[in-house]
Amino acid sequence: MLIASSAITYNLFLPSMPDIGQAFGVSIFTVQSTLIAFLVAYALAQFFYGGVSDRFGRRPTLLWGLAIYVIASLLCAVSASITMLLLSRILQGIGAAGSIVMVRSIVRDLFDRKDSARALAIISTVMVFAPATAPAIGGYLHTHFGWQASFFALALLGIVLIIYCALRMAETNRPESSDFISNLRAMIHGYRVLITERSFVAYNLNIGFIGGAIFAWFAGAPIVLIESYGVAPDTFGYLMLTATSGAFCGYGSAIWLTGKLGVNRMIVLGTSIGMAGATLYLALPLMGVFTPVAAISPIFIFNVGLAITFPNVMAAAVSVRPEYAGTAAAMNGLMQYGMAAVTTLIIGFLPHVTHLPLAWVVFLSQLAALVACIVGWRARPQE
Repeated sequence: MLIASSAITYNLFLPSMPDIGQAFGVSIFTVQSTLIAFLVAYALAQFFYGGVSDRFGRRPTLLWGLAIYVIASLLCAVSASITMLLLSRILQGIGAAGSIVMVRSIVRDLFDRKDSARALAIISTVMVFAPATAPAIGGYLHTHFGWQASFFALALLGIVLIIYCALRMAETNRPESSDFISNLRAMIHGYRVLITERSFVAYNLNIGFIGGAIFAWFAGAPIVLIESYGVAPDTFGYLMLTATSGAFCGYGSAIWLTGKLGVNRMIVLGTSIGMAGATLYLALPLMGVFTPVAAISPIFIFNVGLAITFPNVMAAAVSVRPEYAGTAAAMNGLMQYGMAAVTTLIIGFLPHVTHLPLAWVVFLSQLAALVACIVGWRARPQE
C-alpha cells in the first residue's frame, strides 16, 4: 500500500487536467508542469530520506513523510490557483518520496541479497499495476465528484497508512546513536562511501537510465498515438495496458529465476532483453513503419527486461554496503526519478509527428543502461 500510494500520486489526476486548466484559466501545458514539479521534488527528496532513516530509524522517517504527504494532498485539493497547485505538488512529491525509499530500505533490513531481489520483484508489480490503473480510477472520481476528488482520495489513503504504520509497524533499523550531530556526520559519510564504490555507481546509473527510458515513453506515447496516429483515448488506455503487461511477465520471471541465476546474471539478462526491445523500437520507424502497433509492441519486450532488471539491480545496489541501505535506496530513487524528469523535459521539446524521436530517446537511454550493466558485472561477477 505504501508503494501504491507513492506510485499513483504522479498520475491519478491525469483525467482532470483539462478541467483544472479551465478552472484556473491556464493551458493544459501549464497544468502539465505540475507533473514535472512532482517528479523533481520526488527525486530530490529521496536523497534526503535515505540518510535520515539510516541514522534516525525507518519508522519515524516514514511517519513524517506520510504526514507531509497528507497535508500536501489536502492543499492540492483546496488549491485556488495554478501556483498553489504547483507548490502543493512539490510538497506532495517530497512526502511521497518517503514511502518508496522506506519500503526499499525495510526490505533490505529484513532480507538478504537474493531474497531482497525476490521481495522487490513482488513489490514492484504494484509499481506497474498501480499507475497503470490510476487514470481509470481518477477518471471515475473526476466524473462523479470533480477534479478535487483525486487529491482528497490520496489524502484519505495517507491518513489510513499513518494510522496503520503508527500502530503496527516495528522499527527495522536501530540507529547506534541518538546524538543529532554524530548522526548527521555519519549520514554524510554514508553518501561519500557509496559514491566511491564502482559497483554501486554502476548499479545506480543502470537504474537511472532505464527509468529515464520508460518515463520518456510514458510522456511521449500519448502525444504520438492520440494526436499523430489518431488512436482514440479509450483505445490508447488498452494499448498502454498491453505494453505494460510485459512487466508482469518480467516480474514473474524475476521471482522464479533470481534464486537460480543470481542477482548480477539477472541484471545482465534483463538489461539485454530491454536493449533488444529498445533496438526494435528504433528499427521499425527507421525502416519506415509508422503505426500504432510499431509504437507499442516493442515496449512489451522492453518492459519484460525492465521488470527483470529493476528488482535485482535495486537489491544489488542496497547490498553493496548494507549498513547504508537507506542511503543507497535514496540515491537509487534520486537517479531514477531525476533521469525521468530529464527525459520527460527532453520529450517536451521534440517533434511528435512520428514516434522516431521518442524511439531515439528510449534507445539511447537503454544503451547507456547496458554500458552501466557491463561495468557492474565486471565489478562483481560472482554475485
